[in-house]
Amino acid sequence: MLEKLLKSPSPQAAEIYQLLQNGKVMSAKEIGRHLRIFPNAVYRAVRQLLVLGFVEEIYTYPVKFQAKPTSEALELFSAMMRQNFQAAFSLQHQPHIHKLLPLTFVQRRQDLLKMTDRDTYQAKSAINLIVSGLEVPAETILQSQRAVERGVKVRLIAQNWDEISEEKLRSWKKAGVEVRRYPSIEARIFIFDHRVVYFTSYDSKNIHEAIGTRFDYAPYAQMMDELFEQRWKLGKEITGF
Repeated sequence: MLEKLLKSPSPQAAEIYQLLQNGKVMSAKEIGRHLRIFPNAVYRAVRQLLVLGFVEEIYTYPVKFQAKPTSEALELFSAMMRQNFQAAFSLQHQPHIHKLLPLTFVQRRQDLLKMTDRDTYQAKSAINLIVSGLEVPAETILQSQRAVERGVKVRLIAQNWDEISEEKLRSWKKAGVEVRRYPSIEARIFIFDHRVVYFTSYDSKNIHEAIGTRFDYAPYAQMMDELFEQRWKLGKEITGF
């Protein structure tokens, strides 16, 4: 089921997408030569990018590949995420899902904050967050700081960058949280200790809503950790604060 939810590219596919950015047009052989991988490995990775809509084929001989504009690729990926999330976790179509998986449903932002603060307090090794950029209470940042002081590695990918104040960013950095920015995927994902994972929606028109799901299931969390690592590598480091 979760394979449908996030069809994220492999690290090799992510490298190819980065290589093809800025208007580069390259054949599989050229990509392979640049990244020092075999052409058949290039084709496997490019196939993922084609399915996701991240690249397009240029019908020459040999066939060449070109990255689509980042905004267009993210729009397609976001639409896919929303569609797959609704298909995978819609209670209307799958009323039995709560009997099959260890999950808790989240319906309000306040509930989300309480639950994630509790998981932050209990974290022992790692916290990976993909956030909407929404301002959060000081208590939430304090819990992250205490986790860092306990030796927990806390990393945060911020979307919707315009919504983040410099003061709030400084607070995160002062708390010892590593922060990078990445374009919006219109969803929030939080992973605690490679086991607990939250999927929540984000609606800029109704910022107090946080409809989503909390899983306490390591296989799902590990898949989301892979997604996080890919986005972390592609994200931009924050400097000047």
